[in-house]
Amino acid sequence: MGDNVDFKAVLAGLRPHLLPDSAGVRRGSLRWLEGQMRARGAGGAAVRNIIYRDIGTPADRELLRAIIAALAAEVGQPLSETATTALPPPAELDLLGRSKKRAYRQFLAGVRAGRSARLVVTGRAGAGKTVLLDSLDVALREAGLPVQRLFLSGEVAEILELKAAPGTSFAQLAAAQAQAARRYLPASGTLLVRVTDDLTFVGGPPRSADGSAVSAARWAAEQLILAAPPGLAVLLALENCTPGDLGPQPPELIALHPPTPAEARGYLMARLGIPRAEADALVNETGRHLDRLSLLVRLRGGEGLTGARELLADPDIRRLAGVTAALEVSSPVPWPPEVLRAALGGEFRQLPPHARALLAGSDALGWTPTPALRAAWEGVGEGDRAGALRRLSIWVTEEGRPVQLAALAALNDWTALAAQVRAHPDDARWLPPLWPLIRGGAVGEPRYDLAGAMVRHHAGRGDYHAPQMRGALFTLLESPRSSVRAWARVKLAESSLEAGNMTAAAEQLDHPEVLEVLLAAAPARDTWAAPACADALLVRAALARWGGDLEAATRAVMDPRAAVGGPRAWLWRGLIAKDAGRWAEALGALARVPASSPLLSARARYQEGDLRLRLGQPAAALSALRDAVARLQSAGAEPEERARVLARSATALRRLGFAHEAHAALTHALALLPPDPHRHADHVLRARLLSEEIPILLALGRPDDALAASAQALALLTGRSARPAEARYRQRRTHYRVALAYLTRGLGGTYRHPFLGPARDHPDLQHARALLDALILASEPRSHETPSHEPRSDRDTTLLFDLHLGRALADPDPAAALVSVARALALAAHPYEEAQARAMRAEALLRAGRCADALADLNRAHALLRRTQPAVGDAPDPGLHAQLLTLEALATLADGPQTLHWLRGALDDPALAPFRAGVWRAVGCALEAAESEVAGDARSVLRGLHGVRADALAHLRPGDALCLLELGGLLEVGEGPPLP
Repeated sequence: MGDNVDFKAVLAGLRPHLLPDSAGVRRGSLRWLEGQMRARGAGGAAVRNIIYRDIGTPADRELLRAIIAALAAEVGQPLSETATTALPPPAELDLLGRSKKRAYRQFLAGVRAGRSARLVVTGRAGAGKTVLLDSLDVALREAGLPVQRLFLSGEVAEILELKAAPGTSFAQLAAAQAQAARRYLPASGTLLVRVTDDLTFVGGPPRSADGSAVSAARWAAEQLILAAPPGLAVLLALENCTPGDLGPQPPELIALHPPTPAEARGYLMARLGIPRAEADALVNETGRHLDRLSLLVRLRGGEGLTGARELLADPDIRRLAGVTAALEVSSPVPWPPEVLRAALGGEFRQLPPHARALLAGSDALGWTPTPALRAAWEGVGEGDRAGALRRLSIWVTEEGRPVQLAALAALNDWTALAAQVRAHPDDARWLPPLWPLIRGGAVGEPRYDLAGAMVRHHAGRGDYHAPQMRGALFTLLESPRSSVRAWARVKLAESSLEAGNMTAAAEQLDHPEVLEVLLAAAPARDTWAAPACADALLVRAALARWGGDLEAATRAVMDPRAAVGGPRAWLWRGLIAKDAGRWAEALGALARVPASSPLLSARARYQEGDLRLRLGQPAAALSALRDAVARLQSAGAEPEERARVLARSATALRRLGFAHEAHAALTHALALLPPDPHRHADHVLRARLLSEEIPILLALGRPDDALAASAQALALLTGRSARPAEARYRQRRTHYRVALAYLTRGLGGTYRHPFLGPARDHPDLQHARALLDALILASEPRSHETPSHEPRSDRDTTLLFDLHLGRALADPDPAAALVSVARALALAAHPYEEAQARAMRAEALLRAGRCADALADLNRAHALLRRTQPAVGDAPDPGLHAQLLTLEALATLADGPQTLHWLRGALDDPALAPFRAGVWRAVGCALEAAESEVAGDARSVLRGLHGVRADALAHLRPGDALCLLELGGLLEVGEGPPLP
């Protein structure tokens, strides 16, 4: 029990009531207590150690307690546990020094005894003043005692509600300061005060009662200790000071000292459970600063803190809180190390450990604020954030652009923000999260410039119905300038065009404000009028293109005023030329879209890839499409757009023979789309991708899965769509692919070159023909019928061409197949389509037994295929090339080994590797079927090609043996694994 007695506090309360003993020694004095201890067989020196140094054996402490208890009983003040028992000091005090523990126990005991304890503690930064005050605050509140905190640092006029008019005398200032301090002194309870040396009042120094300037310590001692009301206990924590600094009647002063290295190390090892080496490193970094050590332990140990005020009292944490509060409004977490470095203006590792403990993560994973740091943001003012925001606003790196823009918005520097977006138009992709700030804060030209950038951003992604897009458009329509409003109306026309509402688009273009800029004699110098005119011409071109009037569309995009549209104008020129069949012009225009516009150049590369696929250049198409995907990724394009390009690259991979890679790309594309297509605003894209998956699944030999994919696609296409014309086309294309699934299953192979028509009919082939006939009939209205309200587009013609070729392949009657091929040939618009049609015509002629005619078509097809090569040395379409080689081998199969030797050499082309198996399988089957017509029987032919290796496969059909031998399916005779 003696361990819990605050002996010094008890004696201080008893001595005024005690008289000297017979020897003249004052009862209760140190000398008297030493004598009493010796008389009882204990050491007299133990008294001073116990009272002043708080050290001593339990027996000595208990004996001293009994002596003091007897004195207390004599004067009628018996010891009580409430009055004499102090709570165990916090670990920070218990482990880190006797002076702090003594001050804690002495002051707490006095307050709990009901006395108006007065105490001053002093020490350098890190000695533990804040820790002591925090510990006493917690202990007093837990005991249910009233306590207030006051922190006076720097300019305190606002805190103390001090007002002083200019010209006030020093004496009046001193009186005002004293009055302000008295207003803050409660009548009773406890006041814990921290005062720093830089204390000022309205820019002036503290002043004594006579008006003279005094130190912060002297003023605090006079106004907060000596002037405190009788019922108030006060503990004052000051910077380094001596009793002489506190005036002629100094209160009791206890000097606090920083922990020794051994104390700090032991404290960290005990509280954090870390090894000695790590504890030493942390001690070295913290500089034995008790406040920092305490914060470090509580933060790393997951212990609670009293709140933002406690954290922000530390200058390093205040700096970090200001920086991260700036990052919180300008960069999503986790923060990469380079972002944190830019905001701090230095390395994060340069911060002391207790500040670093407020961030979780790593350089590799990024840094995230802890809950304690988030709580500290509540006390961070604009001034604390401003420095970091200014540093971020000039952080000019590619990855730092979004952070830079957000910092400019947080600083309300709308002029700089608008200039940044003008200089880098693609940076508009980072504006949507900032739009509420822009709309609520920006004024004048920057407001409309940023609204225009928002509109261009959403329009570029086809996201015309985004709420922010509509808000930006209405902001532009509020402009006092007619040219700004005209530009906004053109964008509204684009929105209607995207939704398939051509009437509304035309009406917007006919608005007087739009006509005014269109009828101008030359592009206006107005920065809004010229773009409005250019965009209006591009919308006109789109309307004409939709209506099938490619001449009018061409006139619109070739108008010199449209060139103001820059990259967008070149993209539209390429699109119109592509639709008009001006292939070279289209490729040239698309190539003019500069890489400095990542999004538009990505779309140009996509259109180039799509066009090269149509022209029979799948390798060049795949290169363009992969480049488009990379550019879309870097431009931050919407997932839907990236999915569309990935799906087209999957088609290119399939055409090159890489079906598995194609399916992986298509799966990736589908994964980019919203998980629930029925909740998505427009589910046509998912349906389109499912439809494009059908040929890939057929190439993998999975017709049942292909039919399932078609059912999913058609189910999606029956719903309402924002683009009804697109949905109707996708329905027709998907029904065609359903027919392909039945055609492939009916032929008994995979959807991969070479394709050979059937010798006999099959139920699947019959169903395929029925589907194809229905589609062809719907696509070719008879002359007496009313034309469809929907003009036939270029892609509808291409689909009709494919329908006729599929119809020819599905018919076992060669004569009927030739009729379908003739219709397809009449629709061929370029060498590749003609080569496809002539290859199919040669196949039908071979089935009809007209080999000479077939060879003539094959020769023509070879010549046409060479014309499709994008450049000298580029490989032609390998699938069609394999088809032609197969048909030529079948037409000359009567030559026996000579034909097969030629075919083997032709198939050495690496691009044909994915098709070799199909070619040899087709030739092997034909070899068996036409054995009587071949020069020498099939076995002799095999023996002539492969020697004795052919004899090892005598048990197989000749066709299977040919495939195995040509494809390297056998080891050389005598080869095999070594014997054990």
